[in-house]
Amino acid sequence: MFPIRRWLLPTGALEDIDMKKRLLHIQKAAEMSWEELLQICEEKLTPDMITGKGKLLWINDQGQEILEKALYINEIIPKHYKAKVIKPAPNHNYVFAYISEKTLKVPVLVPRKLRKSLPGKTCTIEEIEDVNGRSYRYVGA
Repeated sequence: MFPIRRWLLPTGALEDIDMKKRLLHIQKAAEMSWEELLQICEEKLTPDMITGKGKLLWINDQGQEILEKALYINEIIPKHYKAKVIKPAPNHNYVFAYISEKTLKVPVLVPRKLRKSLPGKTCTIEEIEDVNGRSYRYVGA
């Protein structure tokens, strides 16, 4: 890939480029051990937010936002999954989605506007666990 020449790009074009950050730099800034940080990444981020292997791991923008919150308040940040929406549920606030990481079909709370347009698409959902059990909520595409 060629280096980005800032003077050739129109103003505001750099905001559209997906900037990734090395996990090693995040570890140094957070002053955590590598094992702890890697465990948080595996728990909280989806596999498509992490690229590379070993100590050469890269985190995309969306993953950086989630990881930044998870470093300070680890218990509150929910686990994120990629899921494929299968069909609308009988309740108009939900759709059924298949999470390939868990090999599980779950009902996901979605905005009513998106209910009919989501089947067949892949989206990011978050798992919320409380006293009543687990529930899943739509985060974005």
